[in-house]
Amino acid sequence: MGYTWDFTPVVRNFDLLLYGLFNTIELTALSYIMGLVLGAGLAFLRLSKRRGVSFGAGLFIDFFRGTPGLVQLFWFFFALPGLTGIRLSPYAASLLTLTILASAFLAEVFRAGITSIERGQWEGARAIG
Repeated sequence: MGYTWDFTPVVRNFDLLLYGLFNTIELTALSYIMGLVLGAGLAFLRLSKRRGVSFGAGLFIDFFRGTPGLVQLFWFFFALPGLTGIRLSPYAASLLTLTILASAFLAEVFRAGITSIERGQWEGARAIG
């Protein structure tokens, strides 16, 4: 009583699987690159001396870090058209969701890295130009 493996559906649809693989790699790379840029900007906004700017950036970061990615994807794909009338393609909704999610997490990584540098290191860097 054994199972016989049948890979003919995989072989028959190999072109679709490759398309999905390259689409996933492209989506991941684009969202991560855009998330890096947005996350760096958010980290600097979070470290701002102006309370309103820092609070707004912190609110954005905390909200999107605390919300599951699947819920965000559902909001951008299903709820956004109902609220604003803006319809996004599945690819655009995925790109927006993953970019915002990556930027929120990376903003905290950048902020933690910046704040971990001691005051003496900053002064030494300024001294040598």
